[in-house]
Order: sequence, then structure tokens, then C-alpha cells
Amino acid sequence: MSFSLNATMLAPAVRDINQTLGPGAFVAMSTPFYLAGAIANVVLIRWSDYIGRKRVLIGIVIVMCIGTVLCLSTSLPIVVVGRFLQGTSNITYGLAFLILRARLSGATFGVCCGVMASINGGVAGGDAFLAGVMTDAFGYRSIFALILVVGLVAVVFAWKWVPADEGARGEGRMDWVGAVFIALTVGGVTMFLSDGGHAGWTSTPALVYLAVTVLAAGALVVANNRVEHPIIGLKHLRSREAWPLIAVTILVMGSFMVVLGFIIPSMSEDPDSGFGLDATTTALLFLTPGAVVQVLTSPFVGRLAVRVGFVTVMRAGILTSIVVIALTAVFADHKYAVIALMAVFGFTCHAVILTPLSSLGVLQASDEAPGALPGIANASYGMGFTLGFAWAGPIVGSGTDSTFQHAFWTAGGIGVVALVFSLILRPKPLIDEALSPAGSTAHQTSP
Repeated sequence: MSFSLNATMLAPAVRDINQTLGPGAFVAMSTPFYLAGAIANVVLIRWSDYIGRKRVLIGIVIVMCIGTVLCLSTSLPIVVVGRFLQGTSNITYGLAFLILRARLSGATFGVCCGVMASINGGVAGGDAFLAGVMTDAFGYRSIFALILVVGLVAVVFAWKWVPADEGARGEGRMDWVGAVFIALTVGGVTMFLSDGGHAGWTSTPALVYLAVTVLAAGALVVANNRVEHPIIGLKHLRSREAWPLIAVTILVMGSFMVVLGFIIPSMSEDPDSGFGLDATTTALLFLTPGAVVQVLTSPFVGRLAVRVGFVTVMRAGILTSIVVIALTAVFADHKYAVIALMAVFGFTCHAVILTPLSSLGVLQASDEAPGALPGIANASYGMGFTLGFAWAGPIVGSGTDSTFQHAFWTAGGIGVVALVFSLILRPKPLIDEALSPAGSTAHQTSP
């Protein structure tokens, strides 16, 4: 939950952050946040196959707390470092799903997936509303103070109640050479998307990051063939059970999730092209209803996904979300229509898409390396958000009368591409038993 608050509670504070730390500060803070999450996911979740999920979970929450302290600074560079450290806690959800899948099965697993997805989207919208109130009353730093308290509580809970998994660790050693190359690959992609969006896709920094990505990916392929237990299994990654999931995740995050995380708050608070509302009203009208809908419906969506298939449910969510975004573009000038559509969007996107999507990294994982695909899939969340900010930032900042309509149509177009890739994704049969009472390992049968 502490990671979720880092993502969801800042949406109503976009204007205050930019006014306090400087124009563009929110986007500048967001890129390292998601970059760190991407790198941590591809490296640390795989490492947990060898040293245990609980140990990595506790360590990363402590790092997140340190980053939160830095975010209380009045200096943007220090805040950026703090957001980078906070971003590493992105892996907590991947670890949690691996732990759940190791101990739960059937409908119980589906319901818990829904609960986890609803937590990932916030606390029934109360977090967004509270963030708006706190921002208006005390400034955005009060949000980080609250997150720090929640993070410290999370450390205690993880230490006392997360099951130990010493007996469920994988054989062999961590492929640290491969870890460096995959971190450079993922980091290069993330920074290419970030710099390309605002500096130009052919700018020198963007081309440098692209070159780093290509070289690191090539080195990763070579290193992958020289170790017994590689950081990722390229054979599985090339299959239709894996790579389309990565593409779908990036595209969903880079389209639908940017709508509520950036475009809607910007439109609501824009006095010229938008509705000119304050942070509290923005959270109450546009963010809270969808979050409440998500919390109420996600457990049922998870149970349904076990019955009809996680991929099938995800496809339905993508299709209906495209329709909702298209309607939002048409009625972007009508405040109450947008409010109603965002409530529906909380169901179609946050419940029907995110519930299965957040679980598929675990469910589609290979037998030999259960922590590999979840790590890459979770890293794709950060890459997708970076892609979203890369295209949405310049559009939203253009200040024209059709700014937000243009942004919604672009999001819908990217969503269509996500739907195409979801149709390519081949579902892996869902085994109805938990992996083992001890937890999943690098060499147990994967779901």
C-alpha cells in the first residue's frame, strides 16, 4: 500500500508540486520513480528466487522509507533521488503475487488478486481525496509524511506476518552479469521514452539511450547462453505466452493509466482549457468515484477471471476502456459527463484490466524461473508510465482549446494497439493448486 500511495496520492498535488519546485517538476519526479521500479523489478524479483521473497520485501520497503524522507526536501534534485528510491518499492506487488500464488489456489487466489489490484489503485479513493485536502491545507509534503508513517508500519507487518520461505529458495546462483545487462536494457528503454518525448526522438540524449539499450540487449543475449541459470529465459520470453504480455502492459500503462494519473487532474485544475478546480474537488469528483468502484468490483472480477480466463477478462477490459476514453474525448467539455465516465472507467480499466494484468506475470511465468517474467512484466508498468508521460506531457502542456480532447484520442489509439497485442497473447493453462505450502521457487512448477 505504501507504494500505491506514492503513485496515487500525488495526482491531486500536480499543480502544487509544479508551483513549489518549478514548472515540469512533477514529470521530472515521475521519470526516476518509474525507472527505479523497472530496474528493481527485473533484478530483485528474480533475486528473490534465490534469497527468499520475505527478505527482499523487507529490505525494499526500508529503502522506500529512506527515499520518502528525502522527498520532504525543498530541493528538486534531492526529491528526484528520493523518488528514485521510492520507485524501487514497485516490486512489492510482484513479490506479493508470487507469495499468494504459492499458498492459494482457485477462487481464493482470484479474489485475492482482485483485492491486491484494488489496493494497488488506492484506498477506495479515500487516498486521493485525503491527498487533495492535505495539499490544499498543508502542501504536497504532508503527503510524503503520511507515506513515511505507512511505510514504517509496513516494515513491521512484513517482518512479523509475511511467511518465512527459507526452504523454498531456488538452486544455483544469481546471474549478476545478466542482471547488469537487463538493468541497462530496461533503463535505456525507459530513458529513451522519457527523453524522446520532450527532447525529440532523434535528439542526442534519446539516441544515446537507444544505443545503450541495443548494446545491452545484445550483451544480454550472449550472457544468457553462458550461464546455467540466466536472469531470464530468452526461449520462454520469445514465446506467445510472454512477450505479448510485456507489450500489453506497456501500452495499457502508457494510455489508460495516464488518463487518471495525469490528464484528468491536469484538465480539472486547468483554469483556461479545463474546469479550474482545486486539488480537493478534483480528487473528490474525478478520482474517488472510480477508485470506490474498483475496490467494490475487483474481487468479483478476480473470481470471474479464474472461471473464464485472466486473458479473456483483460481483453474485455481493454475493449470497454477504449469506448469509455472515446466518449470522454467527445464530452471533454462537459464536466458532469466526464465525472460519470471516470466512475465507469474505474470499473473497465482499474478493475477489469488491472486485476488480471497484475496477476498474469505470475500465471504466465516459466517453470524454471518463476521470478523472471513477473519482474519484466512489472518493469513494463514503469516503462509504460514513462511512455505515457512522454506523449501526454507535451500535449497537455500545449495549452490549446483542444488540448485534452487530443490527449484522450491519443490514449484511445494506443489502447487499440494494446487490444491487438492482447489477442496475440496465448494464455497458459491455470493450474488450480497452489505451488507449495512453502512458497514458489526457481525450480518448482509454475502456475
